[in-house]
Amino acid sequence: MTDANLQSIKEFYDSIAEDYDKEYDHPSMRLYNAITWSNLQRFLPTKKGALVLDAGGGTGYWALKLARCGYHVVLTDVSEMMLEVAQRKIERENLQSTITTKLVDIRDMSCFPSDHFDLVMAQGDPVSYCLDATTAVRELSRTVKRQGSVVISVDNKYATIPRFLKEQAFDDLTTFLRDGILQNKPSPGSLVGSFRFQAFTPDELRALFTSCGLQVVRLLGKPILTHLLPQEWRVSFLKTHFDKVLGLELQLCDNPSLVGLGGHIEVVGLKTN
Repeated sequence: MTDANLQSIKEFYDSIAEDYDKEYDHPSMRLYNAITWSNLQRFLPTKKGALVLDAGGGTGYWALKLARCGYHVVLTDVSEMMLEVAQRKIERENLQSTITTKLVDIRDMSCFPSDHFDLVMAQGDPVSYCLDATTAVRELSRTVKRQGSVVISVDNKYATIPRFLKEQAFDDLTTFLRDGILQNKPSPGSLVGSFRFQAFTPDELRALFTSCGLQVVRLLGKPILTHLLPQEWRVSFLKTHFDKVLGLELQLCDNPSLVGLGGHIEVVGLKTN
């Protein structure tokens, strides 16, 4: 991540920290999180009180959920304001003894020893935003214990292609398909910042995890169906049919033929050596 891009990310998330949690009420985000939680539950440590790293965890949505389940969580982020919001929520629920917040760049987690956490996760695309996925995943792999899982979510390269087609930017698309780097173009009022990020295909993500010493045990798209629906009626459709849609998503999300349709891709890797 260049210093300029990192600064843009920090400034953007600092600016929206107080309003960030409002996004969780949106039906699309509810669906996305339900798929994520269904996957995470498969790989949670069996030992209650186990130590979990929530890297790039923002305002603590997952950290709080895991703490309520009995785990000890270290929550990191590059945005001080996001962590401040998280800290207030932690204190409100009296979870100070089970959640620790720390200002940390996902590319350099030298403040944590190797083979330290029982589970390591990076939801919400910090690996996409850091622009140095190999370094980030190596750090995630280093800090998890042997036989522990690393779970991350990234932007899907295939899902981004329509942006280029809409603008008839075929030369830019060729470059993007090669390096996966894209500049966000936020719309007015959108909780999307103006900074660069990196998207991946399922095969690229599998290769990345393998190169960092992680055995891929699951790949899934999230979601693979509803983000293809027209935006003008997607919300009302989800409100009416949420449970049925979620059932379909969970049934199909890890089908190898469909993972590439996902708005995002989630990968789970096991540290075996």
